[in-house]
Amino acid sequence: MADPRVLGEKGRTPFQEVFGNMPLPVDPSGNGLDYDTYWEERIRNGVMTEPARRRARGVIDLIAPGDTVLDVGCGTGETLELLRDEKSIKGTGLDVSSVALDHVRSKGFGTVCSDLTRTDASLDGEWDHIILFELVEHIQDAEVLVSKLKEHYRKGLYITTPNLGYLAHRLRLLFGRFPVTYISDPREHLRFWSVKDFVWWSAALGLPAPQVRGLRGKPNAFSLPRRWPSLFASEVVYCFRK
Repeated sequence: MADPRVLGEKGRTPFQEVFGNMPLPVDPSGNGLDYDTYWEERIRNGVMTEPARRRARGVIDLIAPGDTVLDVGCGTGETLELLRDEKSIKGTGLDVSSVALDHVRSKGFGTVCSDLTRTDASLDGEWDHIILFELVEHIQDAEVLVSKLKEHYRKGLYITTPNLGYLAHRLRLLFGRFPVTYISDPREHLRFWSVKDFVWWSAALGLPAPQVRGLRGKPNAFSLPRRWPSLFASEVVYCFRK
């Protein structure tokens, strides 16, 4: 199978999504790369992240020209690039990797180096929009992170995460297999939500009721992921608006 990071997709057919084996870690020895080295490799190899752009397109209608946007867990800034190209936003990237942030800064964006999951970390400033794309499932203390952001946006907070209630995952459980929500390494994801669980979870953190948008899924006929995201969307964006 081709490298799914290059394709920007998980690269599995519907049959594989339901009946395929769980991918083993990229490095089964357990000697994984640290985060800075991870970004050095991706930058060096020119890995494109089309999913970052797909997620940006999922909320672009909610962003006005010239708005300010904070991208938390920005990586190398592809999301901010698309929003700037389409909406002339003023973007800031926040990440824990200085390597990734150097790349973001070279594209003309502001940067913040911080780990907001730390109880002693704080965030200064206010933005029209804050985005967290495919981040909360990777961290242990997602509650700490989200709670720190809810007072720092003026218009919208947008969070994407895999949907554990996706039809393929339900079928995997029916046939005795655990859902596969990651791309190539089972250590990628630490937290899991269905749409119903995420809506409840965010309300418990004091966020307003979100608009739920399905971003992708199979089958895609009749816009099923968009019409019924809780069942047909493998990836969901939750739009919290003020």
